[in-house]
Amino acid sequence: MWRNKAKMIWGSFFAALLSMSITGCGQTSTASATSIGKETAVIAPSGVKMTLTYQPSPPVALKPFYAKVNLVTASGQPLSQAKVVMHLTMTDMDMPPQTMTLKNDGSGHYSGQSVFLMAGPWKITTDIMSQGKTMKESFTVNVSN
Repeated sequence: MWRNKAKMIWGSFFAALLSMSITGCGQTSTASATSIGKETAVIAPSGVKMTLTYQPSPPVALKPFYAKVNLVTASGQPLSQAKVVMHLTMTDMDMPPQTMTLKNDGSGHYSGQSVFLMAGPWKITTDIMSQGKTMKESFTVNVSN
Protein backbone atom coordinates (compact mmCIF):
# COMPACT_ATOMS: atom_id res chain seq x y z
CA MET A 1 0.00 0.00 0.00
CA TRP A 2 2.85 2.42 0.83
CA ARG A 3 4.41 1.77 -2.58
CA ASN A 4 1.18 2.72 -4.36
CA LYS A 5 0.95 5.97 -2.36
CA ALA A 6 4.60 6.78 -3.12
CA LYS A 7 4.02 6.15 -6.83
CA MET A 8 0.95 8.41 -6.76
CA ILE A 9 2.83 11.18 -4.94
CA TRP A 10 5.84 11.01 -7.28
CA GLY A 11 3.54 10.78 -10.30
CA SER A 12 1.64 13.88 -9.15
CA PHE A 13 4.93 15.70 -8.49
CA PHE A 14 6.29 14.97 -11.98
CA ALA A 15 2.95 15.87 -13.60
CA ALA A 16 2.97 19.22 -11.78
CA LEU A 17 6.61 19.82 -12.72
CA LEU A 18 5.87 19.07 -16.37
CA SER A 19 2.83 21.33 -16.31
CA MET A 20 4.87 24.21 -14.82
CA SER A 21 7.63 23.81 -17.40
CA ILE A 22 5.12 23.87 -20.26
CA THR A 23 3.31 26.96 -18.94
CA GLY A 24 6.47 28.81 -17.89
CA CYS A 25 5.77 28.54 -14.15
CA GLY A 26 2.72 30.77 -14.45
CA GLN A 27 4.62 33.63 -16.10
CA THR A 28 2.97 35.30 -19.05
CA SER A 29 4.72 36.88 -21.98
CA THR A 30 4.47 40.62 -22.46
CA ALA A 31 3.09 40.00 -25.97
CA SER A 32 0.21 37.79 -26.93
CA ALA A 33 0.37 35.62 -30.01
CA THR A 34 -2.39 37.69 -31.60
CA SER A 35 -0.92 41.16 -31.06
CA ILE A 36 0.14 42.78 -34.33
CA GLY A 37 2.35 45.82 -34.85
CA LYS A 38 1.92 48.08 -37.86
CA GLU A 39 4.13 50.76 -39.40
CA THR A 40 3.40 52.71 -42.57
CA ALA A 41 5.60 55.02 -44.64
CA VAL A 42 5.64 56.65 -48.06
CA ILE A 43 9.12 56.28 -49.49
CA ALA A 44 10.38 59.48 -51.14
CA PRO A 45 10.94 60.28 -53.97
CA SER A 46 9.27 57.16 -55.46
CA GLY A 47 5.96 57.60 -53.65
CA VAL A 48 5.82 53.86 -52.92
CA LYS A 49 3.69 53.20 -49.85
CA MET A 50 5.12 50.53 -47.57
CA THR A 51 3.11 48.93 -44.79
CA LEU A 52 4.99 46.70 -42.37
CA THR A 53 2.97 44.46 -40.09
CA TYR A 54 4.67 42.19 -37.60
CA GLN A 55 3.81 39.72 -34.92
CA PRO A 56 4.11 39.60 -31.98
CA SER A 57 4.03 43.22 -30.96
CA PRO A 58 6.26 44.02 -29.26
CA PRO A 59 8.70 41.42 -30.58
CA VAL A 60 10.07 39.01 -27.97
CA ALA A 61 13.74 38.01 -27.77
CA LEU A 62 14.49 34.44 -28.91
CA LYS A 63 10.91 33.92 -30.13
CA PRO A 64 9.78 33.80 -33.79
CA PHE A 65 9.24 37.24 -35.34
CA TYR A 66 6.91 37.27 -38.35
CA ALA A 67 7.03 40.23 -40.75
CA LYS A 68 4.82 41.13 -43.72
CA VAL A 69 5.41 44.03 -46.08
CA ASN A 70 2.79 45.38 -48.46
CA LEU A 71 4.05 47.65 -51.27
CA VAL A 72 1.84 49.91 -53.39
CA THR A 73 3.07 52.29 -56.09
CA ALA A 74 2.22 56.00 -56.10
CA SER A 75 -0.50 55.22 -58.67
CA GLY A 76 -2.10 52.66 -56.31
CA GLN A 77 -0.88 49.49 -58.06
CA PRO A 78 0.75 46.61 -56.14
CA LEU A 79 4.56 46.56 -56.46
CA SER A 80 4.75 42.85 -57.16
CA GLN A 81 8.17 42.32 -58.76
CA ALA A 82 10.47 43.63 -56.03
CA LYS A 83 13.16 42.00 -53.93
CA VAL A 84 12.66 42.87 -50.26
CA VAL A 85 15.40 42.38 -47.66
CA MET A 86 15.22 43.34 -43.97
CA HIS A 87 18.24 44.10 -41.82
CA LEU A 88 17.72 43.83 -38.05
CA THR A 89 20.32 45.83 -36.13
CA MET A 90 20.52 46.32 -32.37
CA THR A 91 20.90 50.06 -31.81
CA ASP A 92 22.68 50.14 -28.46
CA MET A 93 25.13 47.25 -28.94
CA ASP A 94 27.71 46.55 -31.61
CA MET A 95 26.36 43.37 -33.18
CA PRO A 96 26.36 42.37 -36.84
CA PRO A 97 22.93 42.86 -38.44
CA GLN A 98 20.67 39.91 -39.02
CA THR A 99 19.38 39.72 -42.57
CA MET A 100 16.15 38.19 -43.79
CA THR A 101 15.02 38.06 -47.41
CA LEU A 102 11.25 38.23 -47.64
CA LYS A 103 9.33 35.82 -49.84
CA ASN A 104 7.19 37.32 -52.61
CA ASP A 105 3.62 36.21 -51.85
CA GLY A 106 2.22 38.00 -54.93
CA SER A 107 0.22 41.20 -55.43
CA GLY A 108 2.77 43.36 -53.58
CA HIS A 109 2.83 41.20 -50.43
CA TYR A 110 6.13 39.92 -48.99
CA SER A 111 6.70 37.87 -45.83
CA GLY A 112 9.46 36.41 -43.72
CA GLN A 113 10.47 35.25 -40.29
CA SER A 114 13.44 35.79 -38.02
CA VAL A 115 14.42 35.87 -34.34
CA PHE A 116 15.72 38.83 -32.35
CA LEU A 117 18.68 37.57 -30.33
CA MET A 118 18.38 40.00 -27.40
CA ALA A 119 15.90 42.33 -25.75
CA GLY A 120 16.32 46.06 -26.32
CA PRO A 121 15.96 48.60 -29.13
CA TRP A 122 16.37 47.31 -32.68
CA LYS A 123 16.28 49.09 -36.01
CA ILE A 124 14.50 47.34 -38.88
CA THR A 125 15.83 48.62 -42.20
CA THR A 126 13.98 47.44 -45.27
CA ASP A 127 15.71 47.49 -48.67
CA ILE A 128 13.34 47.32 -51.62
CA MET A 129 14.93 46.66 -55.02
CA SER A 130 12.70 47.24 -58.02
CA GLN A 131 13.43 48.15 -61.64
CA GLY A 132 17.12 48.74 -60.95
CA LYS A 133 16.47 51.12 -58.03
CA THR A 134 16.84 50.58 -54.31
CA MET A 135 14.51 52.21 -51.78
CA LYS A 136 15.07 52.13 -48.03
CA GLU A 137 12.82 52.59 -45.04
CA SER A 138 13.60 52.12 -41.34
CA PHE A 139 11.57 51.60 -38.19
CA THR A 140 12.65 51.08 -34.60
CA VAL A 141 11.08 48.44 -32.33
CA ASN A 142 11.74 47.65 -28.68
CA VAL A 143 12.19 43.90 -28.22
CA SER A 144 11.02 42.54 -24.87
CA ASN A 145 12.22 39.54 -22.84
